[in-house]
Amino acid sequence: MRIKLLIAIFICLPFCTMAQITFNSQLPNNGILLKDQLWNMLITNNSNDIAQLKLQLDVRDVLTGQSVINASSGKILMGKGMKLVTVKDVQPVMYNYVATEFAGNYLPCGSYTINYHVIQETGTKGDVVVVDEVIRITITPLAPPLLANPADKSNVETVYPQFNWIPPAPIQMFNPLLYDLTVVPVEDGQAAKDAMEFNKPAYINFNLQKPSEKMPSSFQQLQQGKTYAWQVVARSGTNYAIPTEIWTFTIGKDSVTKIIEQAPYIKISQSNTEVTIAHQAIVKMEYNNVSGDKKLVFSVYKAGDREKNKGNVQFELEAVPGKNLLQYDLTKKMRPDENTVYEIAVTNSRGEIWLMRFMPAYYKK
Repeated sequence: MRIKLLIAIFICLPFCTMAQITFNSQLPNNGILLKDQLWNMLITNNSNDIAQLKLQLDVRDVLTGQSVINASSGKILMGKGMKLVTVKDVQPVMYNYVATEFAGNYLPCGSYTINYHVIQETGTKGDVVVVDEVIRITITPLAPPLLANPADKSNVETVYPQFNWIPPAPIQMFNPLLYDLTVVPVEDGQAAKDAMEFNKPAYINFNLQKPSEKMPSSFQQLQQGKTYAWQVVARSGTNYAIPTEIWTFTIGKDSVTKIIEQAPYIKISQSNTEVTIAHQAIVKMEYNNVSGDKKLVFSVYKAGDREKNKGNVQFELEAVPGKNLLQYDLTKKMRPDENTVYEIAVTNSRGEIWLMRFMPAYYKK
């Protein structure tokens, strides 16, 4: 009986010794992670014997379950007590990169499981796994991508805006780094977040490689006076995505339209010799319709030709009694020459002739 007991103790002794190796990973639960940090761990040898250990790890993508990188360490000699292990203690390290994007210093953003094996060399049983532990980590960048232009709540004059943003950091954690840009209209009283979630995009583009995008003119232009929301999503391939904030901008009227709108209405009179500017050949006239005419017929001459009864161009506008603010685009009838003075004349039902002189000025939109 005593002999059987001694045999049982002898057989179980290596397992009792191995059971006294404990392991604690020193990895952060989230944030950035350098490849060398995979070897940060606390190993405790609770036995009085020196343990000869080797380490193995296998990193797997949570989404696919596939291994992306695995590695094995050199031999570690552990006396009794605790040892804070780093990459310097496990040399030489042998890496096997199943996915090539993991060959850099930073592990790409995403969620992963890491399966650690602590293997002890024994004289009787060979190499035995004494620790088999799986931990989960989420790798996120220090800074998300940031929108830059158009600025939030800004007015944009062009109907084909240029979009710019700042990449996430560190940029090495995204492999490959791709961007998705989305622009949606915002309805009156609607929050930008709701617009981004529910509204049909006015413009969308995927897999952009640069942190900028000029909306191409082949797309339908954005509407003047309309508010839009825009957002960028930075992706590390298909493994990880992080969005920017949602900003809004409003398409304002172009600068030429503003010039025309801000130009004053010029009073026409029976003896007007002053010359005004007609931007884009659009005449703006203030006329006091004391005769109560419902329609007015205007004639356009080069200055000096009216008295000679020389050829003219005519257009008709409706009027109301009293003060009228009238506007007409002369390019519908003619193309007045720049640096040439023209005269507009209208004769009311009383036979009175009212005049205005102008010179056209053209601008590129």
